[in-house]
Amino acid sequence: MSEPQQPPVPPAAHLPAAPQYPAAPQQYPTAPPQFPAGVGSQIPPTAHPTAYPAPGSGPQAYAPAGSVFPAHVAPSSPARTGNPLGAAAFVIAVAILAANLLTSVARPFVYSGDGGFEFMLALDNGIGILSFFAYVVALVLGLIAVRRSPSRLLTGIAIGVAGAGAIGLAFTGLTIGLFQYL
Repeated sequence: MSEPQQPPVPPAAHLPAAPQYPAAPQQYPTAPPQFPAGVGSQIPPTAHPTAYPAPGSGPQAYAPAGSVFPAHVAPSSPARTGNPLGAAAFVIAVAILAANLLTSVARPFVYSGDGGFEFMLALDNGIGILSFFAYVVALVLGLIAVRRSPSRLLTGIAIGVAGAGAIGLAFTGLTIGLFQYL
């Protein structure tokens, strides 16, 4: 029994150009296949390159990345590009939120002591006023930062936390003011 006949393998790019085997008729196309125009028109229907590249195409068997994937944008530099205003807004907003949560947890302990009500009222008013202005600063920094940098995650969180905190403190101040005069 004889072995099945295999088609000849074309020479690889790193081997000498002269064939080492007897000449055989060429069995693969010399020109790349034509595809209809449009997005990805240079990508063949199969997701992998052909097994037999065209002769004389040289060592480069793949198309340049820019022509195959036009929407792909390579990073300009490996350095970390951050958003310092967004990070500052995030730190301010989260720190003020943590301070307000801490005073909420500490409130029952302060009320239970002697003269705790007057002390806690003054402390709440001071922290509320400082928190409102800090939230406004974080909100303004976040709104400036969102316009400047494409990295917007921390900036968006800062805008959300600062906006909600400032609105909450403003309504708290308004309701306390209204209840004192009614």
